[in-house]
Amino acid sequence: MQRTIAIVEDDNDQRQNYSDALERRGYRVETYADRPSALEQLSNRPPDLAILDIMLGSDVDGGFDLCRSLLAEHPELPVIFLTSRVDDIDRISGLRLGAWDYQSKPVSLAYLAERVGSLFRILDLKEGRGVEQSQQIGDLTLDEARFEASWQGEKIALTFTEFNVLKEIVDQRDGRGASYEDLANATRQGVVENNTINTHILHIRAKFRQLDKEFDSIRSVYGYGYRWSAR
Repeated sequence: MQRTIAIVEDDNDQRQNYSDALERRGYRVETYADRPSALEQLSNRPPDLAILDIMLGSDVDGGFDLCRSLLAEHPELPVIFLTSRVDDIDRISGLRLGAWDYQSKPVSLAYLAERVGSLFRILDLKEGRGVEQSQQIGDLTLDEARFEASWQGEKIALTFTEFNVLKEIVDQRDGRGASYEDLANATRQGVVENNTINTHILHIRAKFRQLDKEFDSIRSVYGYGYRWSAR
């Protein structure tokens, strides 16, 4: 099945270069230069993946606003931010919105294509094309084939990165827990600051507490990382 990718980028040359590189890999690519045109087309027929710049012309936070709108309607839509804004506050904002990945410009076209291919392989597993593999830890169920988590039987909409961070914490049940280094490696995003890990944890906890206000199974280990405390 041919995958569809939406690219929202205000720079004409960059937009065309990204599109050409991904079309050569066999993807169907739709391109947009601004938030209104993208939102009009994508709200009713979402792509398989959206690649968004943050600053879209004079729309300084257009990519953030577009991501927020799209995920409100299509919570499972994978989003990659591809932007020249590399401050931690922007990275944290993107992750809090639910993006799967945050890449900085300039990026090589070969790397972008490989990153997209990697995310689609993950989607194949989430859609049931992998081997069933799950584990039960108290009220928590982790389906590793589909990268899905459930709490007390209710599914939690975690991103791929959030799932891997959670699984790393759960797997380190030796009393000490998962270190910041362990969790940075689990994100599969290269060099990751402790503050970014803390943001992932805040986001994961918030999603659990939407189902269970008393949730407290992810415990901080001061100066080290986090550990799982099963009920």
